[in-house]
Amino acid sequence: MTTLTHFTRRHDRPLRIGAISVLGLIGLIAACAPARQAPATQNAQLLAPPKDSCELAREDARLDPRLDVERVPTPVKMDPAPIKRPVPPLVLRRSRGDTIKAEVLVDTLGRPDMTTFAMLKSPEPWYTTNLKAAIAQWTFEPALRSGCKVPRYYLFTVALGRRPRR
Repeated sequence: MTTLTHFTRRHDRPLRIGAISVLGLIGLIAACAPARQAPATQNAQLLAPPKDSCELAREDARLDPRLDVERVPTPVKMDPAPIKRPVPPLVLRRSRGDTIKAEVLVDTLGRPDMTTFAMLKSPEPWYTTNLKAAIAQWTFEPALRSGCKVPRYYLFTVALGRRPRR
């Protein structure tokens, strides 16, 4: 057995304790230690808490905000009206028989996320401007999936009346 009596530290050499360097000692200890085995995946699953069904539903909705739900977002308060009155006569003439379609993502609190607002079909820019301003102030009942509130797109559609026959 070797006794350690001599300690030195120099900048050009590693610390030596007797005839064995500290780095060599660490390597020796690591080599003698029993090998660690990776934990089995089933053990890891047992330790993780089970995911909440609402957490899973929200994750699904985050990945696909147009997924099937039990209840789509529905406006609770549509104030102001989607089409401001009076409609200019020229706009009214050009848009008869047409349809307006817009969509916006409604969050779990029932608020529209206006950064996602998209006008899918509009015969006149006048409708786009007014509808966007109106929807920003609306409140919604959020979509439900598996009994949980999830974010989902709301589709607004309105037919503008028929063109007169000649």
